[in-house]
Amino acid sequence: MLINSSNQASRIYQTESNTPTLITNTSTSIKNKDLADKVTISPAALNAENTWKEIANKFDPSNMSYNELTSMVTELHEGGLITSNESLALRAPPSMNFDSNEKFNMIAQAKKSVEFDQSLGNVDKNAQLRVRVLDILETIQGLSNDTSHK
Repeated sequence: MLINSSNQASRIYQTESNTPTLITNTSTSIKNKDLADKVTISPAALNAENTWKEIANKFDPSNMSYNELTSMVTELHEGGLITSNESLALRAPPSMNFDSNEKFNMIAQAKKSVEFDQSLGNVDKNAQLRVRVLDILETIQGLSNDTSHK
């Protein structure tokens, strides 16, 4: 920007006010107005937070069985809260031979996967998906810590 006068310089440092301001340029005049965009949020989106909280009240990602994990993921996916790819990534078995009723810490397992990717400098789409899985689990854990349940 080329400043040719002190008047132009003062406009740069002008503070915002609630009154409309006339800004002049050598070629055009523009009157600033307070404009408001109207956004419509669907009922499903409004209920999303409640759905997250309901799921958090049912499940503890830091101490859950694979069967519980599968139920949680089904609710998240059917509620439109996670994608199909996230659903599949969350359902990855904890080991080759496992007891589907044995409790384990899914958050710790997800953190190990993310830390391993980071140690290798892996940033591909699968690594990003594992980060998202950890975010989902931590969101549920955080919401369950915010409410009294179980």
